[in-house]
Amino acid sequence: MLKFKFADIGEGLTEGVVGEINVKVGDKIKDGQTMFSVETDKVNAEIPSPVDGTITKINMKVGDTIFVGDVVIEIDDGTVDSASPSSELPSAAQSAEEEKAAGVVGAVPISNTVIAARSLPTTNNSQTINSKVLATPVARRMMSDLKVDLTKIQGTGPNGRIKKSDIQNASQHSAGPVAAGPTMMMPNITMSNIKTTGQVNRLPMSPIRKAIAKQMTLSKTVIPETTLIKNVDVTKLIELRSQLKQQAEKQGIKLTFMPFFIKACAIALQEFAMLNSSYDQQTEEVVYKQYYNIGMAVDTPRGLMVPVIKGADQLHILQIAHAVNDLAERTRDGKLKMDEMSDGTFTITNFGSVGVEIATPVINYPEAAILGVGTIEKKPTVDKENNIVIKSILPLSLSIDHRLIDGADGGRFLMRLNELLESPALLLI
Repeated sequence: MLKFKFADIGEGLTEGVVGEINVKVGDKIKDGQTMFSVETDKVNAEIPSPVDGTITKINMKVGDTIFVGDVVIEIDDGTVDSASPSSELPSAAQSAEEEKAAGVVGAVPISNTVIAARSLPTTNNSQTINSKVLATPVARRMMSDLKVDLTKIQGTGPNGRIKKSDIQNASQHSAGPVAAGPTMMMPNITMSNIKTTGQVNRLPMSPIRKAIAKQMTLSKTVIPETTLIKNVDVTKLIELRSQLKQQAEKQGIKLTFMPFFIKACAIALQEFAMLNSSYDQQTEEVVYKQYYNIGMAVDTPRGLMVPVIKGADQLHILQIAHAVNDLAERTRDGKLKMDEMSDGTFTITNFGSVGVEIATPVINYPEAAILGVGTIEKKPTVDKENNIVIKSILPLSLSIDHRLIDGADGGRFLMRLNELLESPALLLI
């Protein structure tokens, strides 16, 4: 009898919502056959069976939130009682070499650093204990920032998992030195603070909505950001796109403006390294990344998601356009792979698609900057000969991490984007 446990499918995920159950008690099932689907804060995943057998028990229903380690399905595979090996936590004695966790989303590489919290430097056996401690991804990041010892914290989450609030409480009551920062100023709300005077509906947040809430709160708490705004004349860019659209269509590619924005950012980031960096609070070092992975925010019915175009500096416009179309479509369909939403170094969000001109986009932590693209509108402008002419104007909003980037550098970055977009032939060189 196999007791199948819901496993971490990568990126330190700890929970998911059951979307569909494809089997029922008594069904014969084959190794690799889909048993159910689950929606996490990153992706929708189909969970296959790791064995041949018969379904004897289902411990969940559609809409349930399940946690890593929960026994969700029992399968009679002709063996004695056992737990699904793919969902067991790695022992402390295991090496750090990656193992294959079969039967979740194909074969996903995992290691003890994915499921278990990071071990802190130690001179005794607490490192072994630390490797077994469960913690959410946000808690692990805060642990590193605030220098909190996980072995001294009692987790209040499911199965004793350490949550963000546990880290905050520990850091506030710790007698030792703690890294000062705005993270410690977050209120620890332990009960509902919503007072109502009329009829209301209360609905649980989806995993994606929870992830967005945590990520935005983390960014606004940790990063002192400021936003710079620049209007760009994209009249020539519109003409160039029109010229290239026919060639793109012959290759089956829909050519939008986004590939041009991505290419311009990839070029400018190579000249302004601080906008392609991150701040390591633990070591107080700036991490300058020598690769250019551009994330693009995609509006989906389930919430905002950010697939990443990797190595954007190595791609030409039509290659970027193909990647944009493919990633956007699979993002909306919930078919992205985990690694297609990771390792971004800079993000672009296009709120112009819904008619907005200017905004103050929130930085995608731990990145250092995000570019907001507004709607293109025809406006009267004054040319070099003082004539009033009609131009197509694009407003850009650049939010920067002021710990790393001065306003002057952010302004120079915007001026470089202005140059590239006003003379778009430069993007083709």
